[in-house]
Amino acid sequence: MDPTIPTSFIPKRPITSESMQGSSYSTRSSSVGLLTLITVVVVIATAVSFGGVYLYEKRLSSQKTTLEDSINTARDGIGSEFVSDMQRLNARISGVQELLNSHIVVSPIFTELQNTTLRSIQYSQFKYDIGTDTVTKASIVKVDLGGTARSYSTIALQSDAFSDSKIIKNPVFSNLNVDDKTGRVEFKLAFTVAIDDLSYQKFFESINKAQAATEQSTSIIPQ
Repeated sequence: MDPTIPTSFIPKRPITSESMQGSSYSTRSSSVGLLTLITVVVVIATAVSFGGVYLYEKRLSSQKTTLEDSINTARDGIGSEFVSDMQRLNARISGVQELLNSHIVVSPIFTELQNTTLRSIQYSQFKYDIGTDTVTKASIVKVDLGGTARSYSTIALQSDAFSDSKIIKNPVFSNLNVDDKTGRVEFKLAFTVAIDDLSYQKFFESINKAQAATEQSTSIIPQ
């Protein structure tokens, strides 16, 4: 008799819920392990970053202390008395500079009159006053002159000559009158000069330039 061939492959032991639970537990264990690894990495990275920031802060603090010590050492080496002397010297230099900037000389006016006045013009009066330009509000020097001319045409020519002047501005002739004894024309002359054109510093610089030009011209003359 042929042996009985089993016709069913159904396992004798039924699949229980325990096997399903085991598979689910294995999946959860893997997820928990990955999350733990990520957490550990983040914690380590944070600790390393904090340590770097802490060390950098310590380094900056050390540099600050070293710099403060150097400043204090230099200050102690100079001495407070020396610093006070330097401050007083600086104040004096500033005062002298301000005085030079505000000081004026009238020599350039005489030089300009000498260079621009015609020979038939004679001056007999001269005075000046510091004022303010009504238009520009800048400081100016007002000059008043009195004199005589050979004729009215001479005064007209003199007015044209002043137009070429670099410092004489707004020349005005007035009070024209013929002297019966001499026949000459008496006049009053008024003009203005910018305060900067009369500054002592500018005048001093012009003298130095003139001296330098003279020395240069002398040096090129053949011996």
